[in-house]
Amino acid sequence: MTPAFWIDYGYDADHASDGISRYGAYVRMSAGTLFAGCWEGTGDSPAHRAARFAAAAWQTATGPVMAPGYIRMHPRVLSARTEVNGWDGSLTGAVTLAAPWPAPLPRAADWRDWPRQHTLGGPDFYREPGEDELARGPYLLATARLLFPLPAGALPAAPDGPRKALVAAARTAVEALVAAMNTAVAPALDALERA
Repeated sequence: MTPAFWIDYGYDADHASDGISRYGAYVRMSAGTLFAGCWEGTGDSPAHRAARFAAAAWQTATGPVMAPGYIRMHPRVLSARTEVNGWDGSLTGAVTLAAPWPAPLPRAADWRDWPRQHTLGGPDFYREPGEDELARGPYLLATARLLFPLPAGALPAAPDGPRKALVAAARTAVEALVAAMNTAVAPALDALERA
């Protein structure tokens, strides 16, 4: 299956301001903001703290916090988030994919599909049309929005505080989430690629 998400370890190491890990530097910078409330003493259960910690690790590893992200995404992925479910404190994945023209709708000559942006050395990606393009004609931009529970079993426990194995736990959380998100999203992505 085509992966929807992967970690760019090479770019992370090659562009690290601390000489070790670009992602690690961002995690340490975010310890008092994005990761605040994940530590012991918040009154939450360990499972809820682990879910919040994993969501913060994902948020740190993607744009707009990191650009380019520690987590890279297939060109059809328009957005990908992990969210803590307010109902039970579990973790939910939320992914929006650029979808091809819907088959039940006949193609009208004046309507256009998703524009693709070409990049130097990287994959093309789907984007919304610019104002200049919209001035020339209409677009039908179909999307598929995927919402799904993420398994908590592979998530690491949240560290006891911001200084205790923070970067290692964040990396483990991101690796577990990339695997879980791929399990849920890759089949839909493959179906869209074949459409």
